[in-house]
Amino acid sequence: MPYLSGVVIGGFLSFVLFTKTEKKVTDYMLACWLTVSTIMLLSIYLLKSGLYLQHPVLSIQGLWMPLAQGPFLYLYIKYQTRPIPFQKIDLLHFLPFILGYLLFSQFYWLSFEDKVNVLKNGSMGFETENRWRIVLIYLSGVIYIPLSFYKLLLFRKNLKYRFSNIEKVNFLWLLYLVAGMAAIWIIVLIFHKDHLVFSASVIYVWWMGYFGIKQVNVFSQKHIEDANLANYTEIVNREEQPSENSPYPPKYAKSLLEPDAANRIYVKLQIVLEQQKPYLNPELTLNDLAAMVDTHPNLLSQVINSVIEKNFYELINELRVKEFLQRMTLPANKKYTLLTIAYDCGFNSKASFNRNFKKYTGKSPQQYLKTDL
Repeated sequence: MPYLSGVVIGGFLSFVLFTKTEKKVTDYMLACWLTVSTIMLLSIYLLKSGLYLQHPVLSIQGLWMPLAQGPFLYLYIKYQTRPIPFQKIDLLHFLPFILGYLLFSQFYWLSFEDKVNVLKNGSMGFETENRWRIVLIYLSGVIYIPLSFYKLLLFRKNLKYRFSNIEKVNFLWLLYLVAGMAAIWIIVLIFHKDHLVFSASVIYVWWMGYFGIKQVNVFSQKHIEDANLANYTEIVNREEQPSENSPYPPKYAKSLLEPDAANRIYVKLQIVLEQQKPYLNPELTLNDLAAMVDTHPNLLSQVINSVIEKNFYELINELRVKEFLQRMTLPANKKYTLLTIAYDCGFNSKASFNRNFKKYTGKSPQQYLKTDL
């Protein structure tokens, strides 16, 4: 049966994640999610194979497991796109899951024969509880699928503030997770066929195993030590009435970063950019640059936006274009193609190079070479 293969794969992946060294919040989240999915598929396998006659308690566990799918999807995306410590308030997302369990709590007090009879007769005696369970499952899908899409789109919108090459930031892993879960819920809402729903769930677990092994850490970033993160976050987020003469835009009106401190960060940033040329690294992120400047990413982002009046993406790619123009004048580089030089300047694709070059010079690279060199 395909359900059994889903159980084996899901159980194996859960074990791998739980035994992984240096686990992150997202590792625990995905491990728990896979464990819940494994229990759900095991329950369905027992029901379909007739083994529920020997294991009625284990067979009923899958009834409320779908209520945990939406919360796990949303929270996994939340912590993958925003690497912060786990927030206990997020446990509230699992209240419907707990409620689903409580709805069927009387089942556990039945005799073994009565438990088997309940399962044989399609949850006979628990009709009301089953209706509430179905309503909660529908609501979970309606709520958490849009929330997950919104969280992912918000992350996509803000990529330019943290990455210098957004083409390399592949968020298809999370997008496919949401799309796959949405497809399952559409099957639930439209077809009402258990075998279709749980067969799709098996495929979903297979897919998570195949792609997850390759891309589960695609959004990992290098971070300044967590202890410093807490201190700087407190500084940046502390509220203060903005001065009428404040040099910062409204986005930073509540920051306590004084002009002198901003100027020191700006001066050090200029030194790093001129001497170390970190923009030549195609994988450069805001966090990487902040570590080199010895400040927090939020503060560096504030200085770049308010003092230089550009975002991180624009600043780094403008410097790459300038580097390219400088290298093009060197006789030793005449033997290389434009794209080869562009790659050496930190660009990671032809499309990214052409787009940023035209944005900075107003011309394509070929047009510029004909008229300006």
